[in-house]
Amino acid sequence: MKKLTLLLLAAQLVMTSSLHAVTYPFSENEPAYQKDGTVMKVGTRLYLFHSGTGDVKNTIHVNDILAVYRENPPNLSPETGETGKVKVLSCSGRYYYEAEVIEGTVQPGNLAKKGTVACIVTTFLK
Repeated sequence: MKKLTLLLLAAQLVMTSSLHAVTYPFSENEPAYQKDGTVMKVGTRLYLFHSGTGDVKNTIHVNDILAVYRENPPNLSPETGETGKVKVLSCSGRYYYEAEVIEGTVQPGNLAKKGTVACIVTTFLK
C-alpha cells in the first residue's frame, strides 16, 4: 500500500512539474548591467572562466586569440556582436585563463570564443 501511494504521489509530481515551467523571450535590448559595467580597453588584463572540460583545454591554448562577443546580441547574430579580441596569456587554475585585451573593448559577461568553445569574461586583473 505504501509503495502504491508513493508511486501515485511521484506520478502527480512529474505530471504537474512541466505545467509550471516558464520561458522568457530574448530581450531586444542588452541588459542594463552590460551598458553600465566596467569597460576594459586595449592593454587590460582579465580573467576568462571556462568549464574545465577537455573540449576547452584541447581548443584554447596560451597565445591564442579569441574573438569577444556580447553575451546577448540584439539580433542573436554573433558576427554583429563582436566587440573585441583577447589574447590568452596563461592558465590560472582549473577553470580560468588570464588574458589581455588586444583589440576593441570588453565587458564582464561577454563571451570570448574560439571555434565552438567559449569562455565568460569575469573581471579584470588589478
